[in-house]
Amino acid sequence: MEFCDRFGRHFLIHGNDSSTHARHYLSGLLGVARRKNIGRIGEDVAASNYQGMQQFISDSPWEHAALVEEVAREADALLGGHRDTALYLDETSFVKKGDASVGVQRQYCGRLGKLENCQVGVFACLGRGDRAALVDFRLFLPEEWAADEARCQRVKVPVIERVHRTKAELALVLVEAARARGSSHQWIGGDEVYGNNRGLTDALEDLGETFLMDVAKNLKVGDADPQPRSPEPAPRGRPATRARAGATAARTWEVSALSAAHFEKENRRLTVRQTTEEEEGNREAGGWASKRRTARAALGAARLALGSAPRHPRPRAPPPRAPRGRRHP
Repeated sequence: MEFCDRFGRHFLIHGNDSSTHARHYLSGLLGVARRKNIGRIGEDVAASNYQGMQQFISDSPWEHAALVEEVAREADALLGGHRDTALYLDETSFVKKGDASVGVQRQYCGRLGKLENCQVGVFACLGRGDRAALVDFRLFLPEEWAADEARCQRVKVPVIERVHRTKAELALVLVEAARARGSSHQWIGGDEVYGNNRGLTDALEDLGETFLMDVAKNLKVGDADPQPRSPEPAPRGRPATRARAGATAARTWEVSALSAAHFEKENRRLTVRQTTEEEEGNREAGGWASKRRTARAALGAARLALGSAPRHPRPRAPPPRAPRGRRHP
């Protein structure tokens, strides 16, 4: 893995070179061992040192942010600057058994499609066509973790990171970091988790970003600016708390209904094959025998066109024999 040499300077710590441990750890992640813990990596990579690699991963003070930024810049040099270059936002989960890993708790695990004890991270990926590269990430810290100072201190969570942020807020942090390092993506993509979040999409619009994201089919949208206004105070009864639309011409739609309305207006019927009345009758009656005869006739015509006869012609059935027994005059 000669490309590792370009990043070796990030692992020089107080005059000690830890790049060998980094190389061994990366080799283990790309190796054949199913489980990717330090013990299994040590068994898979013969030249590795278990104790040194454990210290490198757990306690070594090398700065990961500078390494991630350099990887992102190299990815942008290869994939960025084109019309179809996109920054994709998505999260993934890492199933865990214990409760010592940072941010682990019973929460929705997208990899399994159910609640499970896991960690969740939000990732940014730079892609163009069928090529993609991870360029940044943030670990999701649940509210219970952020509120437990002792627990965060025990697993060495930096003080500045002991704040609970939603996945959409972490996604916005990734976008802002990409813009700060000069990412040349042309648009941003995401799934329903981010497309349904009005705060995130409004922030992206304020940043001048072009984005394309999934939304839930029951999400309500307007076909014009509703110009909301504060509710007027009621003289009697319970005071109104919901804002009301100031523009009466604005109409609210569910995405599913809006899509159906646009489809009905824009769709057109395309005839692929015009059938005859006889074929329609055979189809309605389930005329499979007619289809088999047609197929055999087509096969025979193809053989005649190629100048060859069937190798194994089907023998004709013998004529029926007279029944046995005595004949009466």
